[in-house]
Amino acid sequence: MPLHAKQSTYQRTLTVLCSVKNYLCENTLLTLLLLFPGSLKVMLVCGSDLLESFRKSFWIPEQVQAIVRDFGVACIRREAQDVEKMLSDDPILRENKNNIMIVDQFIPNQISSTRIRDCISRGLSVKYLTADEVIAYIQKYHLNTLEPEN
Repeated sequence: MPLHAKQSTYQRTLTVLCSVKNYLCENTLLTLLLLFPGSLKVMLVCGSDLLESFRKSFWIPEQVQAIVRDFGVACIRREAQDVEKMLSDDPILRENKNNIMIVDQFIPNQISSTRIRDCISRGLSVKYLTADEVIAYIQKYHLNTLEPEN
């Protein structure tokens, strides 16, 4: 298990991505990587709401650049968000747009990790929005608070 999963405190996104990549490269997938070089890519999977937060002061610009340049992003488009405009308006995202994969939802929904954490912090039920194990994990590790990257 990667080191970040055992931490009791908040870990920066870039630190987690590096940790996951190192873990995979140092363990059983190393053989696969040697047999099939370039077949593994660790990416940040997020909703377009998080991608939009890259453009705000919540993130350290150098870390945003490292995330999109060195890892890449698989971004799930949320309704009413113009992802193409986000990419064209931000210099870091525009420069690395070939490393950002936009995923359109066939059945749009507004369920996101941010909204689930917000509901839990307000004492609202998320019973049918995610698995019971996920809810228990969020509560156990107090992940229902939003912390900026800085």
